[in-house]
Amino acid sequence: MSKRSKLISDIISEAEEWLLDSVRILVPHYEDAEDIVQDVFHQFVTGFDQIRSLESTSAWFYRAAKNRVSDFYRKRARSVEGDLSSVSDLDVENKLLLEEIIPDPDSSPEHDFDLSTLETRLEKAIESLPASQREVFIWHEIEGLSFKEIAVLTGDSQNTLLSRKRYAVLALRKQLKDLYQ
Repeated sequence: MSKRSKLISDIISEAEEWLLDSVRILVPHYEDAEDIVQDVFHQFVTGFDQIRSLESTSAWFYRAAKNRVSDFYRKRARSVEGDLSSVSDLDVENKLLLEEIIPDPDSSPEHDFDLSTLETRLEKAIESLPASQREVFIWHEIEGLSFKEIAVLTGDSQNTLLSRKRYAVLALRKQLKDLYQ
């Protein structure tokens, strides 16, 4: 094993446990945390020559992991059909869902159009928020993360995060005012 490979291996071995523990706090499934950590290590190995000039590789690992977790939640937020709105065939095992048995009394072309319009307007309104407000709003309201978890993820205080969410909610109310009046 070359000196370079040994150095990389030692650095990764030293960081693996604490980095996985740190990421595991921020994501719902252990497998997702493992994937994120593996991505960080892959990025470290491929960019080692530029990274090793940093004073602290642990700080680099933490920052890279934080960015990967942010990417993970952004990707999940964009795929709305995921966990909340669909159930796989394996979960149901060919049993009928309640929604399939009892028709929705409000189900009509007009209702479906109104719902579609609302979803589109809401998505556009959320996308128009400043990035820091949008992330906090999505993580708290859609992903269900606590402010404590978001604080660990971002490094910001919980009060700062509460303030960002408040401004996001106020901006959304203003943009969507005509829908609820």
